[in-house]
Amino acid sequence: MARVVTTDGKLEVKKSEFIVKARYKMNPLAIKFISTIIANLKRTDEDNEEYVFKINEFKDLTGQKTKRIYELLDEATEELLNNPLKIPREDGGFLKFNWIADADYQKGSGIISFTISPKLRPFLIEAQQKYLKYNLENILPLKSGYSIRMYEILKDYYNTQSRYGNKVEKIIEVSKLREMLEIPKSYKYGNSSGIKQRILEKSKQELKEHTDIVFDYEEIKIGRKVGYLKFIIQLNPKKLQEQEKEYLKSFKHFVSFVRNKYKANMKYFVGWNGLYFGINKQGLVYSNKRDLDPQESEKVFKQAYKYAKNSAVYKSILEDSLDFKDDLESDSNLYQIFKEELQNGETT
Repeated sequence: MARVVTTDGKLEVKKSEFIVKARYKMNPLAIKFISTIIANLKRTDEDNEEYVFKINEFKDLTGQKTKRIYELLDEATEELLNNPLKIPREDGGFLKFNWIADADYQKGSGIISFTISPKLRPFLIEAQQKYLKYNLENILPLKSGYSIRMYEILKDYYNTQSRYGNKVEKIIEVSKLREMLEIPKSYKYGNSSGIKQRILEKSKQELKEHTDIVFDYEEIKIGRKVGYLKFIIQLNPKKLQEQEKEYLKSFKHFVSFVRNKYKANMKYFVGWNGLYFGINKQGLVYSNKRDLDPQESEKVFKQAYKYAKNSAVYKSILEDSLDFKDDLESDSNLYQIFKEELQNGETT
């Protein structure tokens, strides 16, 4: 069977932690190519499912203005066929396989087709207990393959680690980072053409400019040598401001915005009649009494969406990432204004 791949920056990429923390290195277009594939996979796909890219659509998606798109895609598929990823096993061994099994481009057709490597498919299709999830649009503008890998690794830590506000701190051994990114031995840490300047500083700038997270880092020395890096990861204020301008365009935009901002940060985003609601790591709503199922969650989101359309107080709480319960319970005047706004807006 053959299926045309959808190219849309809003597509959601889900990658198993096995993939995120595997050892591999590829050029940025190859990573964008396979990430678009992953965003299109369905559980109902056949084992030998053939996926078809419309090359012009992929060119537009990735912002390629060059007429060399066919040559670049040839290089990308070559990397996917010949640069395997290596997943370490707990016993010290590893599992190594290619990303795709084949790629087929017929000159003048405007399309390229491929099938997924049989060894890789279970890691992409089967539901994993832990996986990274992000919108494809975050990695499309990134020019460095290292920047894409740093984004995925740090985004995964941000999504899974305990939060203190909207900030996560994670210590990574430099040697471990070398392994995951397959950094050449010629890249020393301290010199101008090494890990610090060509990977960390470049990634830091690119993520700040284009993605939904930002990071800083501190060096931890073992003797005279930098042995560990402490990464400080948080949501990108620039991206949040862009989202805030759009989050009331539709109910779908609103839910995405609220989930992104409140997911598992232990704050309540809305409440009524003594119940207050937050969002867990699965993106579902929980109250101060119990977890809600998807249907109940949708009802809460719809009520919150009504609040947002009718209350300047509620919008300010959402946009400043404050706690609905704490704000309204600590300020009786604010609560009264909120009630009056809802009454004037006829919100139930």
